[in-house]
Amino acid sequence: MYALGMILFMGLVGALIGGFTNFIAIKMLFRPFEPKFLFGRQLPFTPGLIPKRRNELSLKIGEMVTHHLLTPEVFKEKLMTQQTKVLLKAMLNKQVHALKEGNYSAYDFAQRFNVDLSKVAHEQIESKIDAVLADKFDTYKHKQIEKLLPDNVLQKLNDKKSQASSLIIDKLKSYVNSESGYNDIMIMIDRFFMEKGRFVSMIQMFMTKEMIAERMIQEFNKLSDEPQIKTIIQTEINKEYDRLIQKTPASFIRDKDIESFKAELVSNIMRTLNIDYYTKTPLYTLAPSLFDFIEDDGGDRFIHYVMTKTSDNIAVILEKIHIAEIIKDQIDNFELSFLEQLVIEISNKELKLITLLGFVLGGIIGVFQGVIAIFV
Repeated sequence: MYALGMILFMGLVGALIGGFTNFIAIKMLFRPFEPKFLFGRQLPFTPGLIPKRRNELSLKIGEMVTHHLLTPEVFKEKLMTQQTKVLLKAMLNKQVHALKEGNYSAYDFAQRFNVDLSKVAHEQIESKIDAVLADKFDTYKHKQIEKLLPDNVLQKLNDKKSQASSLIIDKLKSYVNSESGYNDIMIMIDRFFMEKGRFVSMIQMFMTKEMIAERMIQEFNKLSDEPQIKTIIQTEINKEYDRLIQKTPASFIRDKDIESFKAELVSNIMRTLNIDYYTKTPLYTLAPSLFDFIEDDGGDRFIHYVMTKTSDNIAVILEKIHIAEIIKDQIDNFELSFLEQLVIEISNKELKLITLLGFVLGGIIGVFQGVIAIFV
């Protein structure tokens, strides 16, 4: 009877030791959360295993998730499915329908961010046009006209210049010999006689005004046929032409006139662009065919393109996101008490079984020790 009591007692002691040891071991996974010191020295096994290895643990979990769980191949496989395509198409159609029914314009979307799109567009475009025009005017107003003109235009002007003397003489000759020219000559003769007084009036005793006019026309015709006259006129034209093309636009146009012209040009461009129409008109009104295209075959093609491009670049995207670092940061930010509670909630049954197993194994070992102590 004594032997049986001793064996049972030893089994009970062993069970208590085994169960309590396992219980303490489980608790030491987390506790204590911080290192403990005695007489200035850190006590062993403090802090607990998980707090002590927290940084390594979070790093390894992040690497495990990115290298073995959330790999690019997994994302690509889940992305390139018919279910995903149907979901994206439904979302796209819903947005397109909302745009149509709500008559939304670009201005409406900008208003959600407290942005006056029309005003901003006017200011930006007007500023850009003004800057471009100012740059062009500043660049070209001090360049010689000869360098500003295209080669083909300059060649045509040179050709016309060589014909100018003949053209001028022909035009003058045609005018002088016309009825209009004759009448103008007669008017000039009358004015001449009236200004010169009696002495000139005596000439009329020998020649009438008509005779004088006819004589002037005859002399002009003779003079116009002289080669030297044509040479003189052409020489003067060449001089004047060469002088003009060496000048710059700034020689003829004042800065004030340039600014006025530039302001008017900018105003005309802005009026032609009609920015308010494009910013405040509903998108569906501006491009109804685009909406129809998206709702039909275009939407499928767009979704396929997005899915394909995303799939092809998923590795780069995941690399840029740094999922491992995100997981590590999140784990590091958790309170240790929360991690402990999370682990216990997930594996509560298993931890109880481990404790119970400690009791059982401790009891068996205690009984075995009791048997050895009594019979050996």
